[in-house]
Amino acid sequence: MIKDLKIIQAISSISQRAERQRDIDKIINSYVDVGILPQLMNNNNQILFGRRGTGKTHILKYFQNVHKDDNHRTICFIDCRILGSSPQFSDASLSLSHRCSSLFIDILNEICNSLLNHIAYKPNSESDLALNSLDDFSNSSIGEIQKGKKIVEKSSSEHNEDRINKFSLNTQELSYGIERTKGKSSRNEKTSAFDKGEYEKIMFPDLNHHLNKVLKYASTELILIIDEWSALPLDIQPYLAEFFKKSFIASPKITLKIGALEYRSNFTIPREKHNYIGFELGSDISSNLDIDEYYVYDRNPFEITKVFTEILYKHISSELSDDYLKSKYGIKTSNQFIQAVFSGKPAFNELVRASEGVIRDFINIFNIAFFDAQRKGQKNIDKKTIIESGRQWFENDKSKNLDEQLHNKIRRIIDEVIGNKKARSFMVSRELERHPIIQKLFDARVIHLVKKGYSDKDNPGIRYSIYSLDYGTYVDLINTSKQPQIDFIKNPELDTSTIVPFDDNRSIRRIILTQDILD
Repeated sequence: MIKDLKIIQAISSISQRAERQRDIDKIINSYVDVGILPQLMNNNNQILFGRRGTGKTHILKYFQNVHKDDNHRTICFIDCRILGSSPQFSDASLSLSHRCSSLFIDILNEICNSLLNHIAYKPNSESDLALNSLDDFSNSSIGEIQKGKKIVEKSSSEHNEDRINKFSLNTQELSYGIERTKGKSSRNEKTSAFDKGEYEKIMFPDLNHHLNKVLKYASTELILIIDEWSALPLDIQPYLAEFFKKSFIASPKITLKIGALEYRSNFTIPREKHNYIGFELGSDISSNLDIDEYYVYDRNPFEITKVFTEILYKHISSELSDDYLKSKYGIKTSNQFIQAVFSGKPAFNELVRASEGVIRDFINIFNIAFFDAQRKGQKNIDKKTIIESGRQWFENDKSKNLDEQLHNKIRRIIDEVIGNKKARSFMVSRELERHPIIQKLFDARVIHLVKKGYSDKDNPGIRYSIYSLDYGTYVDLINTSKQPQIDFIKNPELDTSTIVPFDDNRSIRRIILTQDILD
Protein backbone atom coordinates (compact mmCIF):
# COMPACT_ATOMS: atom_id res chain seq x y z
CA MET A 1 0.00 0.00 0.00
CA ILE A 2 2.84 2.40 0.81
CA LYS A 3 4.08 1.97 -2.78
CA ASP A 4 0.71 2.68 -4.41
CA LEU A 5 1.28 5.56 -6.85
CA LYS A 6 -2.18 7.02 -6.33
CA ILE A 7 -1.73 7.06 -2.57
CA ILE A 8 1.74 8.60 -3.00
CA GLN A 9 0.21 11.31 -5.19
CA ALA A 10 -2.62 11.87 -2.69
CA ILE A 11 -0.22 12.36 0.21
CA SER A 12 2.01 14.74 -1.74
CA SER A 13 -1.11 16.73 -2.76
CA ILE A 14 -2.27 17.48 0.78
CA SER A 15 -2.28 21.26 1.12
CA GLN A 16 -0.09 22.54 3.94
CA ARG A 17 -2.36 25.57 4.34
CA ALA A 18 -6.15 25.69 3.95
CA GLU A 19 -6.06 28.89 1.88
CA ARG A 20 -3.90 27.07 -0.69
CA GLN A 21 -6.67 24.55 -1.27
CA ARG A 22 -8.70 25.69 -4.28
CA ASP A 23 -11.30 22.93 -4.00
CA ILE A 24 -13.70 23.89 -1.23
CA ASP A 25 -15.09 20.33 -1.22
CA LYS A 26 -11.72 19.02 -0.07
CA ILE A 27 -11.70 21.52 2.78
CA ILE A 28 -15.15 20.35 3.82
CA ASN A 29 -14.40 16.63 3.44
CA SER A 30 -11.15 16.81 5.42
CA TYR A 31 -12.56 18.79 8.36
CA VAL A 32 -12.80 17.13 11.77
CA ASP A 33 -14.54 19.09 14.49
CA VAL A 34 -13.44 18.87 18.13
CA GLY A 35 -16.18 21.13 19.48
CA ILE A 36 -15.09 24.54 18.18
CA LEU A 37 -17.51 24.96 15.26
CA PRO A 38 -20.71 24.82 17.38
CA GLN A 39 -19.32 27.67 19.47
CA LEU A 40 -18.91 29.79 16.33
CA MET A 41 -22.41 29.13 15.04
CA ASN A 42 -24.00 32.19 16.61
CA ASN A 43 -24.41 35.93 16.13
CA ASN A 44 -21.76 36.87 18.67
CA ASN A 45 -18.67 38.83 17.71
CA GLN A 46 -15.73 36.50 18.42
CA ILE A 47 -11.97 36.14 18.17
CA LEU A 48 -10.64 32.67 17.39
CA PHE A 49 -7.12 32.33 18.77
CA GLY A 50 -4.62 29.67 17.82
CA ARG A 51 -0.99 29.33 16.90
CA ARG A 52 0.21 28.88 13.33
CA GLY A 53 -0.83 25.53 11.93
CA THR A 54 -3.57 24.73 14.43
CA GLY A 55 -6.36 25.03 11.83
CA LYS A 56 -7.85 28.52 12.25
CA THR A 57 -8.26 29.12 8.52
CA HIS A 58 -9.66 25.62 7.98
CA ILE A 59 -12.33 26.21 10.62
CA LEU A 60 -13.21 29.67 9.29
CA LYS A 61 -13.42 28.35 5.71
CA TYR A 62 -15.73 25.59 6.88
CA PHE A 63 -17.80 28.14 8.80
CA GLN A 64 -18.02 30.25 5.63
CA ASN A 65 -19.20 27.28 3.60
CA VAL A 66 -21.95 26.46 6.09
CA HIS A 67 -23.59 29.82 5.34
CA LYS A 68 -22.84 30.13 1.62
CA ASP A 69 -26.30 28.99 0.46
CA ASP A 70 -28.22 31.06 3.00
CA ASN A 71 -30.19 33.68 1.05
CA HIS A 72 -30.40 35.88 4.11
CA ARG A 73 -26.70 36.03 4.89
CA THR A 74 -23.80 37.63 3.05
CA ILE A 75 -20.36 36.21 3.81
CA CYS A 76 -17.33 38.45 3.40
CA PHE A 77 -14.06 36.54 3.97
CA ILE A 78 -10.97 38.77 4.15
CA ASP A 79 -7.36 37.58 4.38
CA CYS A 80 -5.43 40.44 5.99
CA ARG A 81 -2.22 39.41 4.25
CA ILE A 82 -3.50 40.80 0.95
CA LEU A 83 -4.54 44.19 2.34
CA GLY A 84 -2.63 47.44 1.98
CA SER A 85 0.20 48.71 -0.19
CA SER A 86 3.95 48.86 0.32
CA PRO A 87 4.06 52.50 1.60
CA GLN A 88 1.64 51.63 4.42
CA PHE A 89 4.19 49.15 5.78
CA SER A 90 7.50 50.77 4.87
CA ASP A 91 7.03 54.54 4.55
CA ALA A 92 7.71 56.04 7.97
CA SER A 93 6.69 59.48 6.73
CA LEU A 94 3.04 58.44 6.45
CA SER A 95 0.95 59.17 9.50
CA LEU A 96 -0.65 56.38 11.52
CA SER A 97 -4.12 57.73 10.71
CA HIS A 98 -3.38 57.63 6.97
CA ARG A 99 -2.06 54.05 7.11
CA CYS A 100 -4.98 52.84 9.20
CA SER A 101 -7.62 54.62 7.10
CA SER A 102 -6.20 53.17 3.89
CA LEU A 103 -6.31 49.63 5.26
CA PHE A 104 -9.85 50.11 6.54
CA ILE A 105 -10.99 51.40 3.14
CA ASP A 106 -9.54 48.21 1.60
CA ILE A 107 -11.82 46.28 3.96
CA LEU A 108 -14.82 48.45 3.06
CA ASN A 109 -14.16 47.76 -0.62
CA GLU A 110 -14.21 44.00 0.05
CA ILE A 111 -17.50 44.38 1.91
CA CYS A 112 -18.96 46.40 -0.98
CA ASN A 113 -18.01 43.68 -3.45
CA SER A 114 -19.59 40.96 -1.30
CA LEU A 115 -22.81 42.93 -0.88
CA LEU A 116 -22.93 43.76 -4.58
CA ASN A 117 -22.64 40.06 -5.45
CA HIS A 118 -25.44 39.25 -3.01
CA ILE A 119 -27.75 41.90 -4.51
CA ALA A 120 -26.93 40.76 -8.05
CA TYR A 121 -27.34 37.01 -7.51
CA LYS A 122 -30.08 37.09 -4.87
CA PRO A 123 -32.29 40.01 -5.97
CA ASN A 124 -35.58 41.03 -4.42
CA SER A 125 -38.21 43.74 -4.94
CA GLU A 126 -36.05 46.37 -3.20
CA SER A 127 -32.76 45.63 -4.97
CA ASP A 128 -32.71 49.10 -6.58
CA LEU A 129 -32.94 50.74 -3.15
CA ALA A 130 -30.21 48.39 -1.91
CA LEU A 131 -27.92 49.43 -4.78
CA ASN A 132 -28.51 53.12 -4.10
CA SER A 133 -27.72 52.61 -0.43
CA LEU A 134 -24.63 50.62 -1.36
CA ASP A 135 -23.43 53.56 -3.44
CA ASP A 136 -24.00 55.87 -0.45
CA PHE A 137 -22.11 53.40 1.72
CA SER A 138 -19.11 53.39 -0.61
CA ASN A 139 -19.08 57.21 -0.52
CA SER A 140 -18.86 57.23 3.26
CA SER A 141 -15.11 57.24 2.86
CA ILE A 142 -14.22 60.35 0.91
CA GLY A 143 -10.96 61.08 -0.82
CA GLU A 144 -10.16 64.77 -0.44
CA ILE A 145 -7.43 67.11 -1.61
CA GLN A 146 -5.61 68.89 1.13
CA LYS A 147 -3.99 72.14 -0.06
CA GLY A 148 -1.31 73.81 1.98
CA LYS A 149 0.68 76.88 1.03
CA LYS A 150 4.38 76.26 1.29
CA ILE A 151 6.72 79.29 1.17
CA VAL A 152 10.07 78.70 -0.43
CA GLU A 153 12.71 81.41 0.08
CA LYS A 154 15.49 81.78 -2.40
CA SER A 155 18.53 84.03 -1.97
CA SER A 156 20.79 84.96 -4.85
CA SER A 157 23.89 87.16 -5.15
CA GLU A 158 25.30 88.70 -8.31
CA HIS A 159 28.68 90.14 -9.25
CA ASN A 160 28.19 93.29 -11.31
CA GLU A 161 30.93 95.05 -13.27
CA ASP A 162 30.41 98.73 -14.14
CA ARG A 163 32.40 100.53 -16.83
CA ILE A 164 32.99 104.30 -16.32
CA ASN A 165 34.45 106.67 -18.93
CA LYS A 166 36.96 108.98 -17.24
CA PHE A 167 38.35 112.24 -18.63
CA SER A 168 41.41 113.91 -17.13
CA LEU A 169 42.66 117.37 -17.98
CA ASN A 170 45.74 119.13 -16.54
CA THR A 171 48.31 121.58 -17.67
CA GLN A 172 50.58 118.96 -19.14
CA GLU A 173 48.25 116.84 -21.12
CA LEU A 174 44.78 115.83 -21.95
CA SER A 175 44.02 112.17 -21.24
CA TYR A 176 41.11 109.82 -21.71
CA GLY A 177 40.67 106.45 -20.07
CA ILE A 178 38.24 103.73 -19.01
CA GLU A 179 38.00 102.72 -15.37
CA ARG A 180 36.36 99.47 -14.33
CA THR A 181 34.87 99.01 -10.88
CA LYS A 182 33.53 95.81 -9.33
CA GLY A 183 30.63 95.56 -6.91
CA LYS A 184 28.16 93.13 -5.36
CA SER A 185 24.42 93.26 -5.30
CA SER A 186 22.05 90.91 -3.49
CA ARG A 187 18.56 89.96 -4.46
CA ASN A 188 16.05 88.02 -2.27
CA GLU A 189 13.40 86.05 -4.03
CA LYS A 190 10.31 84.43 -2.50
CA THR A 191 8.41 81.71 -4.28
CA SER A 192 5.04 80.36 -3.22
CA ALA A 193 4.30 76.67 -3.92
CA PHE A 194 1.25 74.55 -3.21
CA ASP A 195 1.65 71.05 -1.80
CA LYS A 196 -1.15 68.64 -2.69
CA GLY A 197 -1.92 65.41 -0.89
CA GLU A 198 -4.80 62.94 -0.84
CA TYR A 199 -6.28 61.51 2.33
CA GLU A 200 -9.39 59.56 3.24
CA LYS A 201 -12.05 60.92 5.52
CA ILE A 202 -14.30 58.22 6.98
CA MET A 203 -17.71 59.33 8.19
CA PHE A 204 -18.60 56.63 10.72
CA PRO A 205 -22.23 57.70 11.38
CA ASP A 206 -22.94 57.81 7.64
CA LEU A 207 -21.11 54.53 7.07
CA ASN A 208 -23.11 52.74 9.75
CA HIS A 209 -26.40 54.28 8.60
CA HIS A 210 -26.00 53.41 4.93
CA LEU A 211 -24.64 49.93 5.60
CA ASN A 212 -27.67 49.05 7.69
CA LYS A 213 -29.92 50.39 4.93
CA VAL A 214 -28.17 48.12 2.42
CA LEU A 215 -28.72 45.11 4.68
CA LYS A 216 -32.35 46.05 5.21
CA TYR A 217 -33.21 46.50 1.51
CA ALA A 218 -31.18 43.44 0.44
CA SER A 219 -32.87 41.32 3.16
CA THR A 220 -29.57 40.01 4.41
CA GLU A 221 -27.22 39.98 7.36
CA LEU A 222 -23.46 40.45 7.02
CA ILE A 223 -21.01 37.91 8.40
CA LEU A 224 -17.55 39.47 8.28
CA ILE A 225 -14.71 36.94 8.64
CA ILE A 226 -11.27 38.46 9.18
CA ASP A 227 -8.48 35.90 8.85
CA GLU A 228 -4.76 36.41 9.57
CA TRP A 229 -5.39 39.50 11.71
CA SER A 230 -1.86 39.21 13.11
CA ALA A 231 -0.42 39.89 9.65
CA LEU A 232 -1.34 43.56 10.15
CA PRO A 233 1.28 45.92 11.64
CA LEU A 234 1.07 45.78 15.42
CA ASP A 235 0.80 49.56 15.87
CA ILE A 236 -2.19 49.74 13.50
CA GLN A 237 -4.21 46.88 15.02
CA PRO A 238 -5.89 48.67 17.98
CA TYR A 239 -6.88 51.65 15.81
CA LEU A 240 -8.28 49.34 13.14
CA ALA A 241 -10.20 47.56 15.91
CA GLU A 242 -11.58 50.97 16.94
CA PHE A 243 -12.77 51.52 13.35
CA PHE A 244 -14.49 48.11 13.46
CA LYS A 245 -16.13 49.00 16.75
CA LYS A 246 -17.50 52.28 15.41
CA SER A 247 -18.69 50.72 12.16
CA PHE A 248 -19.90 47.18 12.86
CA ILE A 249 -20.00 46.08 16.48
CA ALA A 250 -23.20 47.92 17.45
CA SER A 251 -25.28 46.57 14.55
CA PRO A 252 -27.31 43.40 15.25
CA LYS A 253 -27.26 42.65 11.51
CA ILE A 254 -23.45 42.33 11.40
CA THR A 255 -21.43 39.49 12.91
CA LEU A 256 -17.66 39.69 13.19
CA LYS A 257 -15.38 36.64 13.44
CA ILE A 258 -11.60 37.17 13.66
CA GLY A 259 -8.82 34.59 13.41
CA ALA A 260 -5.62 35.70 15.16
CA LEU A 261 -2.39 34.67 16.87
CA GLU A 262 -2.78 35.72 20.50
CA TYR A 263 0.81 36.82 21.06
CA ARG A 264 0.98 38.73 17.79
CA SER A 265 -2.23 40.66 18.31
CA ASN A 266 -2.94 44.01 19.90
CA PHE A 267 -6.65 44.78 20.04
CA THR A 268 -6.69 47.34 22.85
CA ILE A 269 -4.92 50.45 24.11
CA PRO A 270 -6.11 51.27 27.66
CA ARG A 271 -6.81 54.92 28.43
CA GLU A 272 -7.71 56.86 31.53
CA LYS A 273 -10.89 56.10 33.47
CA HIS A 274 -11.23 52.61 31.97
CA ASN A 275 -11.69 53.85 28.43
CA TYR A 276 -10.17 52.02 25.51
CA ILE A 277 -8.99 52.50 21.97
CA GLY A 278 -9.99 49.36 20.10
CA PHE A 279 -11.95 46.38 21.43
CA GLU A 280 -12.71 45.86 25.08
CA LEU A 281 -12.15 42.11 25.11
CA GLY A 282 -15.03 40.25 26.69
CA SER A 283 -17.39 43.20 26.28
CA ASP A 284 -17.17 44.37 22.67
CA ILE A 285 -16.00 41.00 21.40
CA SER A 286 -15.58 37.54 22.92
CA SER A 287 -12.05 36.14 23.09
CA ASN A 288 -12.47 32.84 24.92
CA LEU A 289 -12.01 30.49 21.94
CA ASP A 290 -8.48 29.10 21.74
CA ILE A 291 -7.79 26.15 19.44
CA ASP A 292 -4.66 25.20 21.38
CA GLU A 293 -6.86 24.32 24.35
CA TYR A 294 -8.51 21.53 22.32
CA TYR A 295 -5.41 19.71 21.08
CA VAL A 296 -3.31 19.23 24.23
CA TYR A 297 -2.04 15.65 23.93
CA ASP A 298 -1.15 15.26 27.61
CA ARG A 299 -4.60 16.36 28.72
CA ASN A 300 -6.39 13.52 26.94
CA PRO A 301 -4.05 11.27 24.88
CA PHE A 302 -6.78 8.80 23.88
CA GLU A 303 -9.17 11.45 22.54
CA ILE A 304 -6.47 13.42 20.71
CA THR A 305 -5.14 10.25 19.07
CA LYS A 306 -8.68 9.44 17.91
CA VAL A 307 -9.13 12.93 16.43
CA PHE A 308 -5.78 12.82 14.60
CA THR A 309 -6.65 9.38 13.23
CA GLU A 310 -9.72 10.92 11.58
CA ILE A 311 -7.78 13.98 10.39
CA LEU A 312 -5.15 11.90 8.57
CA TYR A 313 -7.68 9.51 7.05
CA LYS A 314 -9.95 12.32 5.80
CA HIS A 315 -7.10 14.38 4.36
CA ILE A 316 -5.83 11.45 2.30
CA SER A 317 -9.30 10.19 1.32
CA SER A 318 -10.27 13.66 0.05
CA GLU A 319 -7.35 13.51 -2.40
CA LEU A 320 -8.40 10.11 -3.76
CA SER A 321 -11.33 9.15 -5.95
CA ASP A 322 -14.47 7.97 -4.20
CA ASP A 323 -14.20 4.51 -2.60
CA TYR A 324 -10.62 4.00 -3.84
CA LEU A 325 -9.39 2.71 -0.49
CA LYS A 326 -12.48 0.56 -0.05
CA SER A 327 -12.48 -0.99 -3.52
CA LYS A 328 -8.74 -1.73 -3.68
CA TYR A 329 -7.78 -2.40 -0.06
CA GLY A 330 -11.09 -2.99 1.70
CA ILE A 331 -10.45 -0.02 3.99
CA LYS A 332 -13.68 1.50 5.26
CA THR A 333 -12.60 3.23 8.47
CA SER A 334 -9.81 5.43 9.73
CA ASN A 335 -8.56 2.73 12.12
CA GLN A 336 -8.20 0.26 9.25
CA PHE A 337 -6.19 2.84 7.34
CA ILE A 338 -3.83 3.42 10.29
CA GLN A 339 -3.30 -0.34 10.68
CA ALA A 340 -2.38 -0.64 7.00
CA VAL A 341 0.05 2.31 6.85
CA PHE A 342 1.80 2.03 10.24
CA SER A 343 3.70 -0.89 11.72
CA GLY A 344 1.52 -0.75 14.79
CA LYS A 345 -0.37 1.47 17.19
CA PRO A 346 2.80 2.64 19.02
CA ALA A 347 4.16 4.10 15.77
CA PHE A 348 1.04 6.18 15.15
CA ASN A 349 0.88 7.23 18.81
CA GLU A 350 4.44 8.48 18.48
CA LEU A 351 3.40 10.55 15.46
CA VAL A 352 0.58 12.17 17.43
CA ARG A 353 2.90 12.84 20.36
CA ALA A 354 5.56 14.32 18.05
CA SER A 355 3.05 16.79 16.57
CA GLU A 356 2.28 18.25 20.04
CA GLY A 357 -1.31 18.96 19.02
CA VAL A 358 -0.41 21.12 15.99
CA ILE A 359 -2.15 19.80 12.88
CA ARG A 360 0.31 21.29 10.38
CA ASP A 361 3.22 19.71 12.26
CA PHE A 362 1.30 16.41 12.31
CA ILE A 363 0.80 16.45 8.53
CA ASN A 364 4.40 17.46 7.82
CA ILE A 365 5.98 14.85 10.11
CA PHE A 366 3.75 12.18 8.57
CA ASN A 367 4.72 13.38 5.08
CA ILE A 368 8.45 13.13 5.88
CA ALA A 369 8.03 9.70 7.48
CA PHE A 370 5.91 8.31 4.63
CA PHE A 371 8.34 9.25 1.87
CA ASP A 372 11.32 8.16 3.98
CA ALA A 373 9.73 4.73 4.45
CA GLN A 374 8.75 4.58 0.78
CA ARG A 375 12.28 5.51 -0.34
CA LYS A 376 13.81 2.81 1.90
CA GLY A 377 11.43 0.16 0.57
CA GLN A 378 9.65 -0.41 3.88
CA LYS A 379 6.19 -1.97 3.92
CA ASN A 380 4.92 0.53 6.46
CA ILE A 381 5.98 3.34 8.78
CA ASP A 382 7.61 2.24 12.02
CA LYS A 383 8.31 4.12 15.24
CA LYS A 384 11.99 4.64 14.42
CA THR A 385 11.04 6.43 11.20
CA ILE A 386 8.61 8.68 13.11
CA ILE A 387 11.28 9.66 15.63
CA GLU A 388 13.76 10.57 12.89
CA SER A 389 11.09 12.51 10.98
CA GLY A 390 10.19 14.44 14.13
CA ARG A 391 13.84 15.41 14.54
CA GLN A 392 14.08 16.53 10.90
CA TRP A 393 10.93 18.65 11.16
CA PHE A 394 12.15 20.35 14.30
CA GLU A 395 15.55 21.16 12.80
CA ASN A 396 14.24 22.29 9.40
CA ASP A 397 11.19 24.27 10.56
CA LYS A 398 11.11 25.29 14.20
CA SER A 399 14.79 25.59 15.08
CA LYS A 400 15.56 27.79 12.06
CA ASN A 401 12.96 30.33 13.16
CA LEU A 402 14.70 30.94 16.50
CA ASP A 403 17.16 33.80 16.74
CA GLU A 404 20.35 33.55 18.81
CA GLN A 405 18.68 34.86 21.96
CA LEU A 406 15.84 32.32 21.77
CA HIS A 407 18.30 29.51 21.04
CA ASN A 408 20.20 30.39 24.19
CA LYS A 409 17.04 30.62 26.30
CA ILE A 410 15.54 27.32 25.13
CA ARG A 411 18.91 25.69 25.70
CA ARG A 412 18.96 26.94 29.27
CA ILE A 413 15.37 25.78 29.89
CA ILE A 414 16.22 22.35 28.46
CA ASP A 415 19.28 22.09 30.71
CA GLU A 416 17.19 23.03 33.74
CA VAL A 417 14.10 20.91 33.03
CA ILE A 418 15.46 17.87 31.18
CA GLY A 419 19.08 17.95 32.30
CA ASN A 420 18.62 18.67 36.00
CA LYS A 421 15.09 17.40 36.62
CA LYS A 422 14.76 14.71 33.94
CA ALA A 423 11.30 16.01 33.05
CA ARG A 424 9.77 17.91 30.14
CA SER A 425 7.09 19.99 31.86
CA PHE A 426 7.45 23.09 33.99
CA MET A 427 5.33 25.76 35.67
CA VAL A 428 5.32 29.49 35.01
CA SER A 429 3.61 32.01 37.26
CA ARG A 430 0.82 34.06 35.71
CA GLU A 431 2.93 37.25 35.96
CA LEU A 432 5.86 35.60 34.19
CA GLU A 433 3.63 34.11 31.50
CA ARG A 434 3.59 37.50 29.74
CA HIS A 435 7.39 37.51 29.56
CA PRO A 436 8.49 38.08 25.92
CA ILE A 437 10.69 34.98 25.93
CA ILE A 438 7.80 32.71 27.00
CA GLN A 439 5.50 34.29 24.42
CA LYS A 440 8.02 33.95 21.59
CA LEU A 441 8.87 30.34 22.41
CA PHE A 442 5.18 29.46 22.62
CA ASP A 443 4.44 31.23 19.35
CA ALA A 444 7.32 29.36 17.70
CA ARG A 445 5.78 26.06 18.91
CA VAL A 446 8.91 25.17 20.88
CA ILE A 447 7.00 25.05 24.16
CA HIS A 448 3.35 24.05 24.48
CA LEU A 449 0.65 25.03 26.94
CA VAL A 450 -0.73 22.12 28.96
CA LYS A 451 -2.97 23.86 31.48
CA LYS A 452 -3.81 27.40 32.60
CA GLY A 453 -4.70 28.63 36.05
CA TYR A 454 -3.26 25.80 38.15
CA SER A 455 -3.05 26.50 41.88
CA ASP A 456 -0.32 24.63 43.72
CA LYS A 457 -1.20 23.73 47.31
CA ASP A 458 2.36 24.52 48.41
CA ASN A 459 2.14 28.03 46.95
CA PRO A 460 -1.40 29.22 47.75
CA GLY A 461 -2.53 32.43 46.12
CA ILE A 462 -0.23 32.04 43.10
CA ARG A 463 -1.66 30.87 39.79
CA TYR A 464 0.53 28.97 37.35
CA SER A 465 0.42 27.85 33.75
CA ILE A 466 1.95 24.48 32.93
CA TYR A 467 4.06 24.15 29.77
CA SER A 468 5.87 21.24 28.17
CA LEU A 469 8.95 21.25 25.95
CA ASP A 470 8.48 20.36 22.29
CA TYR A 471 9.13 16.80 21.14
CA GLY A 472 11.98 18.04 18.97
CA THR A 473 13.92 19.36 21.97
CA TYR A 474 14.38 15.89 23.43
CA VAL A 475 13.93 13.56 20.43
CA ASP A 476 17.66 12.74 20.40
CA LEU A 477 17.36 11.56 24.03
CA ILE A 478 14.60 9.03 23.36
CA ASN A 479 15.64 5.48 24.27
CA THR A 480 18.65 6.78 26.21
CA SER A 481 19.27 7.12 29.93
CA LYS A 482 18.67 10.87 29.62
CA GLN A 483 15.16 10.53 28.19
CA PRO A 484 12.79 12.80 30.14
CA GLN A 485 9.65 11.62 31.83
CA ILE A 486 7.10 11.77 29.00
CA ASP A 487 3.89 10.40 30.46
CA PHE A 488 2.13 11.87 33.46
CA ILE A 489 2.31 9.72 36.56
CA LYS A 490 -0.96 8.16 37.70
CA ASN A 491 -2.10 8.29 41.32
CA PRO A 492 1.01 9.71 42.98
CA GLU A 493 1.47 9.02 46.63
CA LEU A 494 2.84 11.49 49.13
CA ASP A 495 5.60 12.95 47.04
CA THR A 496 6.46 16.59 47.60
CA SER A 497 8.28 16.78 44.27
CA THR A 498 5.06 16.33 42.25
CA ILE A 499 1.88 18.27 41.62
CA VAL A 500 -1.55 17.01 40.50
CA PRO A 501 -2.86 19.32 37.77
CA PHE A 502 -5.65 17.10 36.41
CA ASP A 503 -8.88 15.70 37.82
CA ASP A 504 -7.84 12.09 37.24
CA ASN A 505 -4.92 12.41 39.68
CA ARG A 506 -2.20 12.48 37.03
CA SER A 507 0.86 14.29 38.30
CA ILE A 508 3.98 15.97 36.98
CA ARG A 509 7.21 17.08 38.60
CA ARG A 510 7.07 20.37 40.49
CA ILE A 511 9.44 22.49 38.42
CA ILE A 512 8.91 26.26 38.60
CA LEU A 513 10.66 28.38 35.99
CA THR A 514 12.05 31.57 37.54
CA GLN A 515 12.72 34.95 35.99
CA ASP A 516 16.49 34.70 36.32
CA ILE A 517 16.47 31.84 33.79
CA LEU A 518 14.57 33.97 31.28
CA ASP A 519 16.51 37.18 31.92
